[in-house]
Amino acid sequence: MTGRNEETRRGGGLRLFLGLGLLLAGMAVLVLGLPSFFSEEWRFEKVKETKPGEAGFPVLEGRFQPETLAEYEIGREDRAIVSLHAVSYRDNNGALRHAMVYPSSGAASPLPGVADGSQMRHAFWQSAAKAIRQHTDENALFVSWWDNAQRIHFLTGRDAWAALPVAEAFPEQRARRFWGEVAGGFAEDVQPLRQLAHWLTMDADRALAELSERLPKDRPVFLAVCLDDLARLSEIEALSGVSLPFEARFFPADANIHAQISAVKRWAEEKGRGNYLVHPLPGGGIRAWRITSEEGEKTLLARLLPFVGSMGHTPEPLQLVYQSGQGAYLSIFKWTAR
Repeated sequence: MTGRNEETRRGGGLRLFLGLGLLLAGMAVLVLGLPSFFSEEWRFEKVKETKPGEAGFPVLEGRFQPETLAEYEIGREDRAIVSLHAVSYRDNNGALRHAMVYPSSGAASPLPGVADGSQMRHAFWQSAAKAIRQHTDENALFVSWWDNAQRIHFLTGRDAWAALPVAEAFPEQRARRFWGEVAGGFAEDVQPLRQLAHWLTMDADRALAELSERLPKDRPVFLAVCLDDLARLSEIEALSGVSLPFEARFFPADANIHAQISAVKRWAEEKGRGNYLVHPLPGGGIRAWRITSEEGEKTLLARLLPFVGSMGHTPEPLQLVYQSGQGAYLSIFKWTAR
């Protein structure tokens, strides 16, 4: 691996990388270096599409009958770096919808010695979907970033505040075309996702006060956040006009987990007040995130994600009702105020 293993990922390079949602290939950047996805040597394409009954079509365990499963690749000319899967299906009204999913038979990692993260994500999302189906009403409304919202709808049938991306969040044209195809198009009404981006970057108390004015009074409401939401920082920033003070760094696998966490704490204390979270990666390493300002610690996004300064301090009027294992990958909060 290159010397980039020990560098902080920040600034424009971090935004370009994370803005493409490539946490599935978190270790690829450490092997190949930080890429410029605007370079012509990178490709974005659909490589395969299968239908139920055809060879290789996986069990998706969704609430709706899949029509197709498309596999997309982002990579260099000679190799794939990331594979993404998007299912198309018809909702209860017959409308065609898309959702990015993690099939149970995920493809092997293109990097030697790096385990595929889709199996881990598949297990976490299936567990969360089961809990949602069992413990929420069918008319429940979920407030979450658009890719989570699509996944929640396919797996559970529950509606979402905003379930399509906004084109302006992707200023580079190739990335915009790619995400528009994967997501099944862009939102005609851009305000819900713009508002959500605005709330996530605001002081949590003020954001929740604004949310309370917009949420329907006659439906149970839940907020869902995922560690992979950090891969959407560039979208959130583009739609809110706010630059979030979050920085990330990779820490390689270490037989001494206590030494590894101590290293993370020292790094987190270099800036800010030592507020960090860790994201376990396939292969034993971790990606750590730190917040570099007090204002950043107060944002709704920081308060909902499992940063050490947020754990056990759920902001009112929310109640933490579900959290997946291994680094609190996925969290669901119930809105309790009416």
